[in-house]
Amino acid sequence: MKTELLGEQIAKYRKAAGLTQEELGRAVGVSTQAVSRWECGGAPDVTLLPAIADRLHVTVDALFGRESGPAKDISNDLIQWLRSIPEKDRLTGLARLLWEATIYGVSDELAASIPSIGFPKNAYADIQFVNESRRVMLRTVTANDSGYIVGVGAEDYAYFGVFPEPEEGYERFFSTDDEYRKLFGALALPGAMETLRFYCRNREALYSAAAVAQRMGAPLPETERALQALTEANLLHREQIIQPEGPLDVYVIGDYSGIVPLLTFACWNLQPYRMNLIGNVIRRTCFGKEDGKDEKD
Repeated sequence: MKTELLGEQIAKYRKAAGLTQEELGRAVGVSTQAVSRWECGGAPDVTLLPAIADRLHVTVDALFGRESGPAKDISNDLIQWLRSIPEKDRLTGLARLLWEATIYGVSDELAASIPSIGFPKNAYADIQFVNESRRVMLRTVTANDSGYIVGVGAEDYAYFGVFPEPEEGYERFFSTDDEYRKLFGALALPGAMETLRFYCRNREALYSAAAVAQRMGAPLPETERALQALTEANLLHREQIIQPEGPLDVYVIGDYSGIVPLLTFACWNLQPYRMNLIGNVIRRTCFGKEDGKDEKD
């Protein structure tokens, strides 16, 4: 077999995985120049093939163009693939995989309609519009009768949600209307969002109302009302510190793993909905022009 095919396969799967030559080389312990040589017709050392295949999450057979074969244990492959990634890079690696799954997981038609531009760097805005800073978020929603997947592919902030629909419907798992009113009513109070943002930046510390007001430069009565409402909505927790002069109420952020998705998906819903602009927005923002148009147009 010609080594050119091996190099072509490595290049194809590297690009599909959203990796640069430098990233693949670092993962398997060789230089960027070595990867470049492979892809230009050279051949890696045979002992490197399993590591290359694992990092590209394909089989060694696939690197030689033999892409068919017996079914594999995908869950085990996923674990092995994640273990092949440096620990500090695993969340980003998983985000890349989920970005691909979000596009292809439900709708082949949607996948075919999105240009292949890879996993964007430093992207944050909605796929359906370009904001003043010209940043773009590649957002996908794929759905069928069994549920839907939503995802955003952005190197600085990628997030995904998979929502299979239960037999009894989504609403069976919603909270009560009054509880939602309490939550959103708390966030609507003057100073409440600012207070919650303050605690998102200061997640570990306990602050009294006076300390929060002072650091935010906000009126104390407004801050006290916001803290009370956010506590009743379970977004913050209240503790007491016993002092010589008496107990002092202090507050700490609640379930941060719930607050981040809440605010992130709320931001999703606040963006304009113009799905017909997807293709042009991707082309304009990522390539600098629309079909047949210059950027200035």
